[in-house]
Amino acid sequence: MAKYFKYFLTFILLISSVGGYGQQMYDGSGSLLGRYDNGKIYNRSGNYEGRIESQRFYSRSGSYLGYESNGRIYDSSGAYIGYADSGRYYDKTGRLIGYIRGDFVYSRSGSQIGRFSRVPTLVVALVYLYRIFSL
Repeated sequence: MAKYFKYFLTFILLISSVGGYGQQMYDGSGSLLGRYDNGKIYNRSGNYEGRIESQRFYSRSGSYLGYESNGRIYDSSGAYIGYADSGRYYDKTGRLIGYIRGDFVYSRSGSQIGRFSRVPTLVVALVYLYRIFSL
């Protein structure tokens, strides 16, 4: 029985590590920027950078950074900083700052600035376009 438990535990650990491995973000040249795992954001070294919980974002120290509501993004003081519309992201003046298409992130000029795998688009926008999290 203990032998089967050991195999079962190994299988669970393997599945967990593969799941986390697939939630990664890369810069435009393909270098690892960081990863996302269960609401938490980590840099390329594996250090915790912050979290997103119920559309609210927090720094590594737990400080409140802002929130998203109905495609609109606000900073910690409640000031409006931008919005999303059909995968395109705009600043508070309505100027395009970039867009997400598939698993790729592009600047306003159309240059690819990143790639990601299985990361929520809100996280992607906060990292690449709004730079709320500096990875």
